[in-house]
Amino acid sequence: MPVVRKSLSTDLLPQDLSDRQRFIRFAELFEHFSNTGELDPASDVPFRAAMNSIHVGTTMLGRCDGSFVTVRREKRQVLETGDDRFCLARNTGDRPSQVIHRGREFTMRPGSMVLLQLDEPFFVADGANHKRFTNVHLPVDTLRAMVPDVDDLVGCELEPGGALSLAMDYSDLLLRHPTAADQAGMLIAAHLLDLAAIGLGARSEVAVGAQRRGLRAVRLKAVLSVLEARFHEPDFSAQKLAAAAGLSERYVNELLFEAGASFTTRLTELRLRRAADLLTHDGGRISDVAFACGFNDLSYFNRCFRRRFGLTPTAARGR
Repeated sequence: MPVVRKSLSTDLLPQDLSDRQRFIRFAELFEHFSNTGELDPASDVPFRAAMNSIHVGTTMLGRCDGSFVTVRREKRQVLETGDDRFCLARNTGDRPSQVIHRGREFTMRPGSMVLLQLDEPFFVADGANHKRFTNVHLPVDTLRAMVPDVDDLVGCELEPGGALSLAMDYSDLLLRHPTAADQAGMLIAAHLLDLAAIGLGARSEVAVGAQRRGLRAVRLKAVLSVLEARFHEPDFSAQKLAAAAGLSERYVNELLFEAGASFTTRLTELRLRRAADLLTHDGGRISDVAFACGFNDLSYFNRCFRRRFGLTPTAARGR
């Protein structure tokens, strides 16, 4: 899976811009850079900001440092991005921040963290004219499989220390030395996910597995969960499955093969079972059933169905 590194800084802007022009231009570039949220500049100091990020599949490490007073994610960004990942963010500034998310309002002290979900708005402010934070975006399905009660932790202050702080320290180190991710991107993403899961209270067997780097069974569960939820999409592929699970395509294929069947075999089986169920209980036109289950070639669907069930879709209707 490719590793993408990005950076954005006001130092790259033309020097003859006014402070207001500098902020407007930076805000435009920031929308293309991340579109995670919006910034409100401080009024008493010149606007300066620097951001860098590393993307490995659906895992992202990011750091922001600048003269702004608030960070907010509006409903507009939620709708435009369709991003439902978890965002683990740490206040690396030197004063407490007020956070509003999911109807909860609380204080996030320096060094402490918060788990946000990007499919809902949030607001962070501390009144200071300089703000610093580090954040890690994590795939939602995989983290939920590893930490079943993780949604209960969204929108709460998370104490510094332990595996969570280690995950953020690790992210800061990588963001200072980003070329390391080019050589070991997927290993880095998996390690961050392990640390976050342990810090968020993964079940004991998952935590032990993570500490031993033995999370294959947990990740397989997450992969199968995504596959079962999206098999009906006509263009669904192993690459899209891997991206949704936050893993490499090769790793996903290895997991599925070890569990007894390839991606293509599992995808076709899920589609055919769903088609048989629709034909048996709901009737309907054969072509409508085939397309609803992810097949985009009716002849291919007919062949697969007969080979799997020993009769044609027409004969199966209503049985």
